[in-house]
Amino acid sequence: MADRTTRSTPPPPQWAELPTDCLVHVFRRLDLDELASAAPLVCRGWRRAAADPSLWRALDLRRDHLARFMPWGALAGALSRLHGVHRFTLAGFLRLCVARAAGTVADLALPPLLSSSELDHVAAECPALRRLALPELPPADDARLPSLLPRWRRLTHLELDSKPSSFPAVAAALALHCPDLAVLRVTSGSVKPEDAAAMAAASPLRGRLRSLCLDRCYLPRQELLAILAGCGGAAPLREFTARFCVGFDDKDEEVLARGAAIERFDIGGSRLLDEPDGDATNGDDYCDSSYVDVI
Repeated sequence: MADRTTRSTPPPPQWAELPTDCLVHVFRRLDLDELASAAPLVCRGWRRAAADPSLWRALDLRRDHLARFMPWGALAGALSRLHGVHRFTLAGFLRLCVARAAGTVADLALPPLLSSSELDHVAAECPALRRLALPELPPADDARLPSLLPRWRRLTHLELDSKPSSFPAVAAALALHCPDLAVLRVTSGSVKPEDAAAMAAASPLRGRLRSLCLDRCYLPRQELLAILAGCGGAAPLREFTARFCVGFDDKDEEVLARGAAIERFDIGGSRLLDEPDGDATNGDDYCDSSYVDVI
């Protein structure tokens, strides 16, 4: 009978002994919550890898921002155990993430109900921002947004959940201090004549913008035509969207003609007046879900 060769079972991989750069590569597949509250608890090597600044350069804090930080939430509980605090808030988590990035945050999306101190912290600690998404700001912060924009001179993409009342000053600040800005998104609010005039007056901004989004805004026809006229020239927009707006009709021939030279021109769903749909048969007030924000 032939001798049987004994095959030894290879030992399990020693994840804790992997080089830090390998762990960092693996940790790129973790979401922000796991990176902050799970990986650092395994061992010192994992904690060291999880603190690598390159893992914290893209921060999207909008997802379930309220539920995640309730005292009974899994993330809040894990962070409290990890850092020895009784109540870990969104503000604390933001500061933790920004500190881990060590000045390298390049992509940041902030949730609603942002406080002035949190906005100031971002302005002071995130000079390398290239993409920034801001919620609707309270009046005091709305008014000082133009003074904060010079802190983010590398911006290429700015997204505003609501058009600031200070938009003319915002447009001027973007033109002066953000030479690489290529994408501007404003996804609700009322576009006034002075806002359209600000877009036309900020010639450096017009020459650099490649994408402008004004979806779900109140956008009167005259203001839309003024914006389209001002965004032409030697470096015209490549993309313009004003979908589901009120103030003009998406079949307006002059509007369509003005937008014909734009590579992607989408004004679908826009209408002149905010009226009930044609199939509405009762006298109740009509409420389009497109215009409802749920907190």
